Amino acid sequence: MGMDLGHVRAPTGYRLDLAVISIVSFGLLVVLVLWLDNAETLTSNGVFKAVTIKTWIADPANAKLDTSNYLYYPFMAVLCRLLDLMGVYPGDPRHQLTIINAFSASLCLAIVYLLVRRITGNRAVAWAATLFHLASAFFLNLAISNEDIMPSYAVLLASMALASVWFVEPSWRRVSIVATLFTLAWMLEWRLMFPTLPALILALAVTPGRPVDRLGRIALFLAVMVGLAEITMLLWGPQNGNAGAVQDLLWTGKGVASGWAGFAARKFTYLWVGVSEYLVGGSNVGGDPPPSMLPELWFSTFCIATIAAASLALLWRDRALPSARVLATVFGGTFAAGEVMNLYSQPQDPQMQVNVMVWLTMGWAIIVAAAVRWRPVPAISIAVALSVALFGYNIWRMAPQRGAGSAWRLALERIEKAAPPANHVFLLHGFEQLVSEMFYAWDGDWDYFPKLGPAPSANPKFKYLAFVSGPVHKPNASGTDLGEALRDEIDRALNLGYVVIASDTWAATADQFAASMATVLSADKAKEFHKVIHDSFLADLVFTDPGAGRFYRIRQSPDWQKPNAVPRSR
Repeated sequence: MGMDLGHVRAPTGYRLDLAVISIVSFGLLVVLVLWLDNAETLTSNGVFKAVTIKTWIADPANAKLDTSNYLYYPFMAVLCRLLDLMGVYPGDPRHQLTIINAFSASLCLAIVYLLVRRITGNRAVAWAATLFHLASAFFLNLAISNEDIMPSYAVLLASMALASVWFVEPSWRRVSIVATLFTLAWMLEWRLMFPTLPALILALAVTPGRPVDRLGRIALFLAVMVGLAEITMLLWGPQNGNAGAVQDLLWTGKGVASGWAGFAARKFTYLWVGVSEYLVGGSNVGGDPPPSMLPELWFSTFCIATIAAASLALLWRDRALPSARVLATVFGGTFAAGEVMNLYSQPQDPQMQVNVMVWLTMGWAIIVAAAVRWRPVPAISIAVALSVALFGYNIWRMAPQRGAGSAWRLALERIEKAAPPANHVFLLHGFEQLVSEMFYAWDGDWDYFPKLGPAPSANPKFKYLAFVSGPVHKPNASGTDLGEALRDEIDRALNLGYVVIASDTWAATADQFAASMATVLSADKAKEFHKVIHDSFLADLVFTDPGAGRFYRIRQSPDWQKPNAVPRSR
């Protein structure tokens, strides 16, 4: 397979290739951003991150650090200010993030090219692998949305690529550089630490040399990681929200005490969906996949299993080569540790899969490289044709979401006229795009409810309650307790004189409601939750928006009256 990196000659023509890959892919992705006109193709996380970025742009001296995204907000704020100066979506971080992500994705593709070129020594194979990575569904979707993972993923991928090459012949300098890049990656997005840290440590453990040398490299890696985090924390000084000690950066506990956390049998289905949709389709499925989706899932599963089996066989054949062992350890270890972590959290989420499924591109490159040794022209032609077909299919799967950005802006104008925000509180599911659209356009505040005064009130403009808030923030509560907590919040809003208006989620049956809550709440609890709310309140259809759906006015059921409910915080 030709993976002995110590004997691969320096590549020729790579500078031109890198320039073409970076410029053309960035341009293509920006065109797709404009074509799609939907910054939230997969999730709404980017919108909420954009709101925080606004505070860093407006008042960086008093903006609050987030230990789980320690460098992300200040770094993105700087980049957004640069885009302001360039006239690119000025004053609109929500859309500026799509451009930053497209640029980050182009860097990822350059990294893939360099790594594959290095491990195979074949220029055509490197191009084929780069195209395959671009075409992979989750990568492609995240590259043109405002989800927050792409910049940190690019830095992480750079550290993994350098480790795959340099740990074959490690030096103190090489280990330190990899540790530095890896640390910057997880300080942008904390959860990236866990899938790849075990893989990098294990890769150092299998590097050449005496056991004492290997232990020394591991100690150096950890020392650089912890030391850089400590230095960064000290440089921020008294910045609002700064960590009290370096261990607060190393372990933030993000998501551990939430409805996302915990192992459950149903998550094996979501894991299968997340792994399969990474390659083909790119859907972020919030529950059991519909029957119409099964052919796509099974086809993708077959493709992934085939690539895994063939690439592992080739790596096993070359297991005596240090380069093969290190490559398998870095990417395979990240996959293994990452999927265990995903099974505990959100295995169907694209941002949870994009960094752990990157092994698929390496596996594809290994297979194509072996095929090229046998029949060069047909092998490359077939590899490119398959990647182009994959790219086309995944773009086709995005097409139904096209134009959602403009459509939601018009929908918000209609909703604001039908239900003036000053005297309305919206009861929403919490995961639908309507939440992010309202939150961003109407300057939302997560912590508004305990401070809410009598109606009408113009500030905050976006006043809402969400069915998912309780399950996410109180994972150990019973379904009845969750229903009663939301019931008290609705009752408090009514007593303050607000009209509570619910989205289509209100009309869901108990089974439909349970399915919509499946990623954060068991079916039994969800049905209990549903019963409490529907026993306590009645609803009347008041208007239907062509884009946002039906809306219902909530009123107390005559069978349940509690005029002075004790308010409960979100």
